[in-house]
Amino acid sequence: NRLMNTGLRDSMPQLNWKRLLDARTATWSPEFFRKVVRLGDGDRRSLGRRLLDWQAQDFRALDRAWLDLAEIRWRPPTLRARPLYRRAYLERPRGHSKTFDTAVQLAWILIAARRPLRGLCAAADREQALLVWDAMSRLARRNESVLGKLQFRVGRVLNPANGSRIEFLTSDVASSWGHDPDFVVCDELCHWPRAEMWYSLASSAAKRPLCVLLVLSNAGAGRGWQWDVREAARTEPGWYFSSLAGPQAPWITAEHLAEQQRLLPRALYERLWLNVWQESDGAFVSLAEAEACRDASLTARESGLPQHAYVAAVDYAEKHDLTVGCVCHRSGDRVIVDRMDVVRPTPERPTPVQWVSDWIERVARDFPGARFVVDDYQLVGVVQQLERRHFIKRFEFRGTRGNHALAMLLRRLIVERQVAWYPGCGTVPGEVPGGGARDDLETELSSLLLRQSAGGHLRIDHVADRWHHDDRSFVLGVACLELMEGAAEGEFLEVRSPSADGGFDW
Repeated sequence: NRLMNTGLRDSMPQLNWKRLLDARTATWSPEFFRKVVRLGDGDRRSLGRRLLDWQAQDFRALDRAWLDLAEIRWRPPTLRARPLYRRAYLERPRGHSKTFDTAVQLAWILIAARRPLRGLCAAADREQALLVWDAMSRLARRNESVLGKLQFRVGRVLNPANGSRIEFLTSDVASSWGHDPDFVVCDELCHWPRAEMWYSLASSAAKRPLCVLLVLSNAGAGRGWQWDVREAARTEPGWYFSSLAGPQAPWITAEHLAEQQRLLPRALYERLWLNVWQESDGAFVSLAEAEACRDASLTARESGLPQHAYVAAVDYAEKHDLTVGCVCHRSGDRVIVDRMDVVRPTPERPTPVQWVSDWIERVARDFPGARFVVDDYQLVGVVQQLERRHFIKRFEFRGTRGNHALAMLLRRLIVERQVAWYPGCGTVPGEVPGGGARDDLETELSSLLLRQSAGGHLRIDHVADRWHHDDRSFVLGVACLELMEGAAEGEFLEVRSPSADGGFDW
């Protein structure tokens, strides 16, 4: 007001006074910051005007703690009567803005701190850790006048103006000990594979009296150490605990939820989208669902027919797992398994790589025009040797997105009975099951687990013992992916906010 009264505003028209005012008021408090920052260049509404009630409540719970940490003594009148929490546990369903809301809080403390602060943001893997980093980067690009001082480096975010920084950690336990942080964020805690990193970070947060500790998660499974952390946060008086009962975000539509309910096992759907803690991880498919895909009219084929386009996938394991080759084709809207060859290694007789070369040559001869899909990492020598004579596609068998698309497509095909195989498909030649126990494709499918990474991608997995495998199912999924040519795209629901430019992830 003083500037306007003295006429300085009119004498300096080249300055953007609104931006200068935003940059100054944004550092006064987290609440003022939320009233200034915007989600998109074309959207005039601030974040504060778009927050839902449960978002605003969770934000306000930590505002006093962030102000203390930034060493800002002034308090907005609306904040003075609120309780002080330096610990928070936020449990929300998938797609409910955990990453974005965290990026907002971290961006504020970096620009508002009156002294150099050091924070840690930890996740189970690199992909999840980069989600918060990426959300902060996009927020800074869209609010350059407020956050333009932030610098984004590999694995960290810096503010040279006050010396504050955030480092992003993954589940490398050795790297999480010995820190003395001013604030700690534990992202998607229920997906952390081990408790050691939690122990190190929680104990590090106790070193400083003003340290803020924020835990983010959706509902988990089982009653392990993550459940103990959750229950401790829920019952401790010094913790702010918030858990949303089911989907409450307006951008998650009933159609999206219905689609996810069809695609996912019941337990996994309830955990991810309804935010209901489960007794155990969700299974992939039931034995009845797998057996329903058995077609008694089919037999293992020795050769192909000219009217069909065949895909052959092979996965090799020398000593411990099964080596599997599978040939499939499409018939209308169904995938038909023409043959599945399985080799089980023994300690005395590991499976030679030559088996794969011989199998590819035999299939190429008996199923003319077949397209092959192999694991380039395991079979690089075979690929280089044979790709001049046959069509061989390299598939990243252990890639995150490929595994997710494979799991979702294969489950949908089985549940909707759009894949079929002959009786006894996937049995190991010469083996006689003892005690009446079956070991074929159907029993393997029914024993699979569906695992979720910290970044939200799913993959099929097996119980880690001597008896269970996932090789037959995996090879079938690879062949189905190639045959369907991208039919699984879109089955991983990515929830975005209704921002003006449509490009900001919540």
